[in-house]
Amino acid sequence: MSNSSNDADRDFIAAAMPAFISEAVEQTEAIETLLLELEEEPDNRELLDSLFRCAHTVKGSAGIFGLSKVVDFTHHVETQLDQMREGTIALGPELSTLLLQCNDQIKFLVATAADNDADTPEQKDLRADLVIQLCAITEGSAGHAEPDAATTLPIQAGAQAGLNQWTISARFGPETFRNGMDPLSIARYLSAMGTVQAMRCDTEGVPSLLNLNPETCYLSFGMELQSASSREDVEGAFSFVIEDCELNVIAPETPGQKLVRQIEELPETPRLGDMLVSVGAISQDKLAQVLDNQKHSPGMPSVVANKLGGLLESQAGVAHEVVEAALGKQQKIRDNAPSEDRYIRVQADRLDAVINLLGELVIAGAGATLLARETRQAGLVEANLHMNSLIEEIRNGTLGLRMVPVGETFSRFRRVVRDTASSLGKEVNFEIVGGDAELDKSMVEKIADPLMHLVRNSLDHGLEQPQERLSAGKPAAGKLILSAQHETGCILIRIEDDGRGINRDRVLQRAWNRGLVEQGVVPSDDAINMLIFEPGFSTAEQVTNLSGRGVGMDVVRRNIEALRGSLKLTSNPGRGLQVDIRLPLTLAIIDGFMVGVGKSKFVLPLESVVEVIEAGGQNVKVDSSGRHCLELRGAVLPVVRLRTLYTVESNLPERVSVVVVNSPRGQYGIEVEVLLGQQQTVIKPLGRLFKTLRGISGSSILGSGEVALILDVVSLGELAINSMHVGKPVLTKVAA
Repeated sequence: MSNSSNDADRDFIAAAMPAFISEAVEQTEAIETLLLELEEEPDNRELLDSLFRCAHTVKGSAGIFGLSKVVDFTHHVETQLDQMREGTIALGPELSTLLLQCNDQIKFLVATAADNDADTPEQKDLRADLVIQLCAITEGSAGHAEPDAATTLPIQAGAQAGLNQWTISARFGPETFRNGMDPLSIARYLSAMGTVQAMRCDTEGVPSLLNLNPETCYLSFGMELQSASSREDVEGAFSFVIEDCELNVIAPETPGQKLVRQIEELPETPRLGDMLVSVGAISQDKLAQVLDNQKHSPGMPSVVANKLGGLLESQAGVAHEVVEAALGKQQKIRDNAPSEDRYIRVQADRLDAVINLLGELVIAGAGATLLARETRQAGLVEANLHMNSLIEEIRNGTLGLRMVPVGETFSRFRRVVRDTASSLGKEVNFEIVGGDAELDKSMVEKIADPLMHLVRNSLDHGLEQPQERLSAGKPAAGKLILSAQHETGCILIRIEDDGRGINRDRVLQRAWNRGLVEQGVVPSDDAINMLIFEPGFSTAEQVTNLSGRGVGMDVVRRNIEALRGSLKLTSNPGRGLQVDIRLPLTLAIIDGFMVGVGKSKFVLPLESVVEVIEAGGQNVKVDSSGRHCLELRGAVLPVVRLRTLYTVESNLPERVSVVVVNSPRGQYGIEVEVLLGQQQTVIKPLGRLFKTLRGISGSSILGSGEVALILDVVSLGELAINSMHVGKPVLTKVAA
């Protein structure tokens, strides 16, 4: 019986562990973000409470899975945070660094929860040292506990003073086992929180052996638990099964505890005074008197988290625990106010499969519409148009599921900037702008590493040492801005610093020495700037742990180009560098504008199209620099001839159209022969042979089965404006 119980425990842990790790990773990331925000706002009680809740959630969830190392270590961090909430310890740079290191250790313990061998002696020593430092701060002595005892012995919650007698009853739902949960593991976790004085199981719901389904849970139990843990701790043990469980936790109540419970059970009453009046903690007249006193004493320091709360305690005699309960209730109302949405976790590969099927549905819908038009049956055409409208709505809704704010990625760099600047001895003011701009989640994940390289490059190469900045008339602290904003059909991510910029003479000399540029040839400023992305290129005088090996920046460019993105550097020597990254909003499906040249078809992103003008082929002239262009409302418009650029076999018709598009370098035109209109376009990647093809970002399968090439507006714009390439074909022949 014992062996089968142990096997069931192992099966439960194995099934539910991924969910725990995913949740714990989110909580530890939130801890890091909150600590960095608290450095800027150390008096923000809301941030501090959120920080404590995150640590408490990790500890409670780990306890359910029997992860004693996580529980024990996080308990010390939680104690530290609790003293910060009480105001006995203030957050300073040293304490913040210590807590960030502790959070790294919690991340390690969570990531290696299923691998005992990963916890090496070095990690144990590091953890013990962190515990000693925490104890030295919280208790004024590093010798409070031996390192091994502090890190390896379980916490005996029941040994603390002020024990509570909890009466717990839990009735588990029939789907509990099927959802990967084991009620017995929760009972064992509760027993570790204190002393179980009585335990009873309810067998009334258990059917006869003939009708018993081994996969259905019939378990209900009651428990008398003596523990110093709070109601929140006890209820937290059931957090993973709360939706499949009828839970009731009762404790003998003092008058103050009764008021606290009544406040917790109140409906959403946002005002503090109204809560206390409704539970009978204070009369309406007394409340009015305290409010009047508050108006006449605006300068009173905020001893408690709220000025009114302090007045209610000192002048109306309301118990501190009752005021705290009301303030906590008020905070919960604020936290829940913006949204009551429910969330469900979906594996990314399942969502990718749905989007792939959606792409096939778009292609099939286009084919059905084409056939319907050929039949010339009005009813069938109308039905297909309605179907395509629904497909478009499904497309927008499904793609929206993958869109996430880039701010989630940006916030990771607060820690990177903090630690890197500290190691370099530099002062940096880091600012995030436009973090609410949304991008496809798959792209957010792939852009994280390139951004990391670029941010570190700005910190290492761009920003000067404080003394050097002061000598140059700059503030000692450098400025680094990471921003995001939507542009036409794409998102612009910008990394901007006020450092020294790119030393073009030094870059050019290094390029000459390495043979990247012919000796004596001086390219344009933009071309010189882009040399830093060449493989193995570096201007660092010495190799450090951050730079100097010439590895990384070429990978940055490759990764961004693999996402159909583009890079642009704007350097102002002595004043700073600006790196612009432009990325398409999604890699899956776009609204396209299809055009034809000869028998070949091309697709333009609809968002980039400004207008279409008709002009005779003779109106497109060649200027002195070799560029094709035409006059548009008194201005010269560069024009790309797809027929010439891709060597498309075509008899030039008498009249052609020029599609005017927007690009980062400005507007330009694309000369085409046929306008085929708007349609949804499923993006398919190009084969290896065409990866380096300029001006093409992908392909698409049309409803007729033909292949259309998707034009890259950014790189085509470079070809249109750069006179060196407009007259040269980049592909021998584009097949019809």
